[in-house]
Amino acid sequence: MLILTNFAYYQPTTTADVLPLIKDGNIIIAGGSDLIPQLKCASIPAPEGLVDLSGVEELQKIEEKNDGIHIGAMTTLAHAAKNETISEKLPAVAQAARNVAAPQIRNRGTIGGNVLQSRRCFYYNQTKEWRQGIPRCYKVGGDRCLQIQNSPICRAIYYSDMAPALLAYNAQAVVNIDGKDQTLSCKDLIEAHCQDHDEKKMLIKEFLFSKNSFSGVFSSFVKYSLRGSIDFPVINFAYVCGPDTLRIFVGGIATQVIELADTEAYLKEHGKGFTESAALEIALSEMNKKNQVIRESGISVQVKRGTFRYIETILADIKRHI
Repeated sequence: MLILTNFAYYQPTTTADVLPLIKDGNIIIAGGSDLIPQLKCASIPAPEGLVDLSGVEELQKIEEKNDGIHIGAMTTLAHAAKNETISEKLPAVAQAARNVAAPQIRNRGTIGGNVLQSRRCFYYNQTKEWRQGIPRCYKVGGDRCLQIQNSPICRAIYYSDMAPALLAYNAQAVVNIDGKDQTLSCKDLIEAHCQDHDEKKMLIKEFLFSKNSFSGVFSSFVKYSLRGSIDFPVINFAYVCGPDTLRIFVGGIATQVIELADTEAYLKEHGKGFTESAALEIALSEMNKKNQVIRESGISVQVKRGTFRYIETILADIKRHI
């Protein structure tokens, strides 16, 4: 399948070169594993220009500084998975990167691109010709969700593997919006993205993990999918626990990443004395209330909801490390 449109192609080498190119009509391309299929299927408007960030080395750095660990938004998933600093101090980030797709995609895909990937639905992720036979949905400018007919919003699922890990560490994003650098919480950045409220003229420069987010804590990332890491997650979990910290995030089951706040509150209240059966009941109740599961290729809604019980393994792991 070919991209049947003409557009300009820009290859800046510095952020200073990038910023003037972030304008209406242009689209930023990181690794391209999400964007290129969308252009081929014409599921997004054809751009006037593509701004390729792969040559901007300052967006690919991994550095540990006094305030924490800085990871460039253009760091490839393969590099993040193998980097010693990340593997040692941010293991959930390394594990998440290692579990994205196949090696070829990890060699191209980036952390920033994985976080800002488009939400997916099998009515939307089809060719333009296929979609001409069905009503227009919210994702392509229509007035309905084809998955949930009475839904006032698009119910396409957010499948990022990196997002739960970033949220578990309470990471921040350094971004440039309209030419000005500012720091946002990854929570705000991801929530805005999942609601299709991204800033139009924004460049994500790096992700910042403060020292207190990873010092003296245990953290991990677990993914379940139909074919190991090759597929998008059926469900994934990222969690961080320590003396004063406990965060559990679940991805792949809603339009955005879900935080199990009720479960966290119970675990914090009872500490090592929590009972796994009670924690499991609270976690399942919370996921059943907050999930937005829809029909997917290869798995039924009923089977997908059955995977919520995998939280039992996570709770047992937390029990050992809390």
